[in-house]
Amino acid sequence: MSEAILEKVDHVQLPVNDIDQAVKWYTKTLGFEPLNQMPHCAWVKLNEGSVLMFHLAPASSIVRWLTKDAFPMPAFMFLTKNINLLKERLEAVNATIRFFQDEGFGWVIKFTDPFGNELGAYQPNH
Repeated sequence: MSEAILEKVDHVQLPVNDIDQAVKWYTKTLGFEPLNQMPHCAWVKLNEGSVLMFHLAPASSIVRWLTKDAFPMPAFMFLTKNINLLKERLEAVNATIRFFQDEGFGWVIKFTDPFGNELGAYQPNH
């Protein structure tokens, strides 16, 4: 096996068509802390993990991939200790929730942000 030359994921980038709305939605709905904002991009962060960066892009630009059955999937997943509270917050802002169930290893939720980016989170069963 070759020696690892990468250390960690530094940040994840998402396309959005409104930087102000993205910062507001991610801070109020998901609990991110705003770090820096410019007209064409912004950075937000949780207590742990990588920074999330928004880039101004056309509304047709979204992050997702499809399963062989054409089910939209998130490119990355968040970790949560309270998936039911997350579900309640998403329902309160009328987010699209595509999936919510116990998968055996933990509860999983898959949803979209206001820009159509596919996101997900899970709460492990410990």
